[in-house]
Amino acid sequence: MIDPNRIGAAGHSQGGFTALWLGGAKVNRDKFLAFQQGWRNNQQIPEHLRKELPLDPEPALNVKDARIKAVFAMAPGIIKAFGMDEAGLKQLDVPAYITVGAGDTQTPPAENAEFAANCIPGAELVIIPGAVDHEIVVNECDDEGKDEFPETCKDAPGVDRAAIHEQVGNAALKFFGAALGR
Repeated sequence: MIDPNRIGAAGHSQGGFTALWLGGAKVNRDKFLAFQQGWRNNQQIPEHLRKELPLDPEPALNVKDARIKAVFAMAPGIIKAFGMDEAGLKQLDVPAYITVGAGDTQTPPAENAEFAANCIPGAELVIIPGAVDHEIVVNECDDEGKDEFPETCKDAPGVDRAAIHEQVGNAALKFFGAALGR
């Protein structure tokens, strides 16, 4: 039932990073190992868990999925910290669309989305203007959600989450329609 020539990947935050990764972007072996070592040495993580954390970058080096023909990344997370550098991003050879809020405080645009888009051949970058933060593409919250997860649910004054959902959703439909065919 699934047309293998029309498969795309989309994700937000670490899911956005993963979409780029599955599309063919690569991590630098030494930088990814340093990332793993940083977690292994992080004293905030219980010692028994740190001992179990792998120090093997090999499984992360070639994760491209040839079925993926286009990627849509929303506020892709910590690109450089995970070890994606310019050379690795240039390996992504499928159409890529990257979007991020101008006010993203968790994955600042310059170091993440903009950096990735500038390195990926032909990537399209859309920065949503204003005080649009990282969690903008997460569902709208009811009152309970606003109380339990205020950092995820409360937007800056003047930010219309529903309108941005429509904008990003329409962009995804248009992008995948063009990249994968209708």
